[in-house]
This record gives sequence, structure tokens and C-alpha cells, in this order.
Amino acid sequence: MPLPSMHRALVPAFRRGRGAFFVLLLTLLAFTACARPAPTHEKMAVSFLPAAGEFMNATGDRLSAEGLRARAATAAYVLVGESHGNPCDHEAEARILTLLAHGKNPPVVGLEMAPASLNPVLKEFSDGKITPEDLEQRLDWKTNWGHPFARYLPVLRASRDWQLPLVGLNVPPGVIRRLSAAATQNATAGDPVAALSPEDRAQLPTRIIAPATEQEAFLREVMSGHPDGRNAADPRQLARFLLIQSVWDSAMAEQAARARRAFGRPVVVLAGIAHVEGGLGIARRLAALDPGAQILLISPWRGQDLDESDAHLRVYCPESFESRMGMTLTARPFGEGFEYVVSAVARGSRAEGAGLRPGDVVTRVGGYRLRSLSTMHVAGSEAFREKKNLLLDIRRGPDCYTVDLGPLGQQGIPYPAITGGQ
Repeated sequence: MPLPSMHRALVPAFRRGRGAFFVLLLTLLAFTACARPAPTHEKMAVSFLPAAGEFMNATGDRLSAEGLRARAATAAYVLVGESHGNPCDHEAEARILTLLAHGKNPPVVGLEMAPASLNPVLKEFSDGKITPEDLEQRLDWKTNWGHPFARYLPVLRASRDWQLPLVGLNVPPGVIRRLSAAATQNATAGDPVAALSPEDRAQLPTRIIAPATEQEAFLREVMSGHPDGRNAADPRQLARFLLIQSVWDSAMAEQAARARRAFGRPVVVLAGIAHVEGGLGIARRLAALDPGAQILLISPWRGQDLDESDAHLRVYCPESFESRMGMTLTARPFGEGFEYVVSAVARGSRAEGAGLRPGDVVTRVGGYRLRSLSTMHVAGSEAFREKKNLLLDIRRGPDCYTVDLGPLGQQGIPYPAITGGQ
């Protein structure tokens, strides 16, 4: 590169001696040369770097809000998957409802989180007769769902603000428990439904549609991964698990189809990802109950490789974990994988007292390298079981520290100070 500016740098150096000349030459080469070409064989999951809440199509290209509304305009059912503990998922659901509420045919909103038997309560809320605080109590939220009610306020408020009717889709958990017990006991010659009372049977879907082969394989895998002693190799346990999942999916599909007929409007179903992705859960049952109806699947994207068969549209919501100790961890792309940053710390919490601060990057937890947020659950369970303090290794700028969160399951304990630093 015989540029004049480079010549002005090299000529005086040459006159001062060869040693100085070569030092400057090597310095210039270090700044101008690359060791190797960038790899071209790696698959590109998305064509842009999305912000939380942004939409994309199935191949990972940006999709505008108007583009999502246009895709949903012809759908009879829009199934939106969520992780129940991810706040970003619920904010995205509220945004989707707002967009569709301004379309030509605003939808009904179906909730996995509420049993259909409480639809009169949901109507009172939609009509403005119940406050969100009253709704939590009237729905017996802790018993019927259990996940923090506050996380669902964006969805509930958007539904009421835009006058979208709310309907519950599920079977009361008490009925599910009694059905599960009957299945475990193999009651009435293998027909656990017949063992229920007439009142309980009335809460079940009219048609319990068994899982397809692909879903059964997935459910076997899910069952095997449960830490509560479930045994997928035990025919009776497997049959019980498949029955309960079939009741769950069939009930939601049946209630959604019933809502579409009753209101004459499309239905947006908000449910867990496993009931939505791949179309094997609710969508497959809807296809049987409402043949020919168009179904649109929308699922969160966490940064993994995209499978076009899982969902028609995606919304970017990074993986997140909110701890009872007052910290929130959020995944962000790093190298070929992810790192986990502390995105929030509640004031007065155990996490703050232990020295954790927003922006810290957690690298290890309880001795395990933090490769996924599920590691937090594993390490936390181990610390609780063995009555050990939960330790986090963190990176803060160029320094590394250890944060001692103390023993789990105990209140009012002193917080050990943060240690380390290098």
C-alpha cells in the first residue's frame, strides 16, 4: 500500500536504523492483516440482530408489525407459544393482541391459564366489573395456575383495553388430579374417565384425541426428563402421562373452537410452547374439530437454530430466569453460544446484599459452568438438598468475583460479602 501517509512514517524510521524500521513495519502489519478468512459454511439463523420483542418469519428475516397483522388476517386460530416464566413472552403476547385488535376482525383471547368453568368471571373482568386485583382472587389464580399473576397483567390489560373477550380453555386442576389418580390405579378396567363423577366428566373435553406418533415420542422424552421419578418405561405411568396431555390439548382445542362459533371471530390461543410448536398439540386437535380452518403458529425464538416446521412466525425473546433471591438473568449471544447477564437486581434483595449488580456476567453456579439457565435449577436443587451455600462466579468488566448467596430456603440470614477480584 504505497500511500503517501505510510511513506512519511517509514522513511524517517529507515534513516534512524533498520531496527526501528522493522519494528514499525511489524506494527503496521499487525493492524492491517487478518490471520484467516471468515468461515462461510456456517448456517445463518437470522438475517439481522433482533431486539427483544421483534418479529421475524420462519426463515429468520425481519417481519414488521403490519406484516404480522397481514399474516394473521386470514387465520381462524392464532396459537402463540410462551414460556410461563419469561416476562418478554408476555409483553410480546400483549403486543400481538394490540396489533390484531386493530385489524378488521378483532379476536377472542383464549387462555391456557384459566379453566373454562370460570368464563363468567373473565366476562365480568372484560366488562370492567372486576379489577385485576379482584380477578386474581376470583380466578383462584394460585390454585388454578400458580405462575405469578403479575406477569400476565400485560395480556389481561391489553385484552380489556381493546375489548377482546377472554375465555378460559382448560380443565380445572382438581379434575386433572382426580383423573390422574384414577389412571394410576388403572381404575374400571383401564377406563379412568369412567371412574370420575358425572360432574368431573362434564369438565373434560367431549372428544379426547390421542397424540400423534411424533408427539408421543416427544412426550416420552419430556417424561424421561422430569426429576420427580416418572418412569417412561412403565406402561401404566406412560399411559397416564399421555392421557393427561391429551386431555389438556384436546380441551384447549375444543374450547377454542367453541369460542370461534360463539363469537364469530378468530381466536388467539395463549399457551405453553410445547402445546404450540410443531402443530402437534392444540393445532392438530383443532384440525380435527374444525376441519379446513387456517391456523397460524407463533413461537418465541431464543437464539437457537430455526426449524421452519416448528412455527410460521417468531418473536425474539431471549431466555430469562427470575430468581426469588431478587436477580434476573438474561441470555445474550456470545461467540458460538450464549452468556448470561444479570439484567436486574431487586433493591433490598438477597442478591443485592450478596453483592450482585446489573451487568454482571454469571459464568458458573454451584461449581457448574453456566451453559443454560436450567443449570440454575440443578445447582439450586443440589445446594438446597446438601444444605450448602449457593455460589456464583461472575465477571464484572476485567475482574472476576465469587458471590455467596447463602443457604437456600432460609429467611433473614446475613449476606456474605462478595470476594475475589482479578
